[in-house]
Amino acid sequence: PGEPGIPPAGKRLSLRSISVKLRQPGLCFAALAVLLHPVFFVIYRLAAFNTVPRDDYAPFLLWLLGQPGGALPGSPYGYRLLSMVAAAPFYYALPPLPLTNTPVDLSAPYLKATAALSALAFLAWIANAMLAYACAIAAHLERRDAVIVGALAFVLMLYVQITAIDPLAIALVSAGILLVRRPWPFAALVAVSVPINEKVAMVLAVWLVIRCALSRADRAEFGWRMVTAVLGVAAYVALVRAIHLPANAYQLDPAHYGSTLRDNLAAYASPRGLLLNVLPILVLAAMALAGRPCGLFRRTDTLVIPALIAVALVLTQFFQAGRIVMHAAPLFVVPAAAALSGWLGQVGDAKA
Repeated sequence: PGEPGIPPAGKRLSLRSISVKLRQPGLCFAALAVLLHPVFFVIYRLAAFNTVPRDDYAPFLLWLLGQPGGALPGSPYGYRLLSMVAAAPFYYALPPLPLTNTPVDLSAPYLKATAALSALAFLAWIANAMLAYACAIAAHLERRDAVIVGALAFVLMLYVQITAIDPLAIALVSAGILLVRRPWPFAALVAVSVPINEKVAMVLAVWLVIRCALSRADRAEFGWRMVTAVLGVAAYVALVRAIHLPANAYQLDPAHYGSTLRDNLAAYASPRGLLLNVLPILVLAAMALAGRPCGLFRRTDTLVIPALIAVALVLTQFFQAGRIVMHAAPLFVVPAAAALSGWLGQVGDAKA
């Protein structure tokens, strides 16, 4: 008994048993990376040709590695140093990947950095689908339904910046959900996530604050995890105030929140705002409302969506709300798949 994949109390895992447990997921991850490798080239071409609005981290990676064309970005991007550390191995491991009709003003180091970041996003995209599958198994869904969860998580990643580091952040949110009943691994993940992407601790903190505020049982079980996630957000704020990189100073100045809110609401009414902000929020809200609570997941998790909308309205500008809210997608893919499975079962029974 106990949570799937978590050893009983007092039982230590040997290195051999850990190796055995990781072998099958590792082989599955490698197989998916090979099968889906065209997705990597889609990400790489989108980034290299700058065909979609995106946060360009290639100069940041080059700055970290001491390569030509490097530059330290402003706030909040410059605080995400460990994301660049994660991409650095791919800069050296990947061979040159020339593209047809590459713009002449792109240097070889810039293309290598873009390819490295694309590889990180691609592998994190796959990792998130596998973590979503693991969350479904932990919620006692059938393997068939867990596969649906993984596929749904894979599709929802299309609503975020696949050409940047959003896939890595969302994969870490999935990992946080999977580890929430294991205090020390959860605390370690939150601590590491702060210099990777602050949205990881933010999503986990919002989720756990809501759960603990509305349920005495959740306060007893997750109270310290809530404190851990909130401390992660506080650590990020302290980091910003201590280092204070230039740009986006409005995010720490409450005097600007009103004007930012007005500008964002006006932008949401535009066709681009409807596509990039409203539609992703509606998709996730529909999944949340239609989902069936199971395992760790509760109906009150739906409140995470309006909470993140409020955060996005005052801390970001114009067309970011949809992708920020979609960072909470790992909370809703398992209940959505459970509801879909129940509906398909009813349809099958009716036909029989």
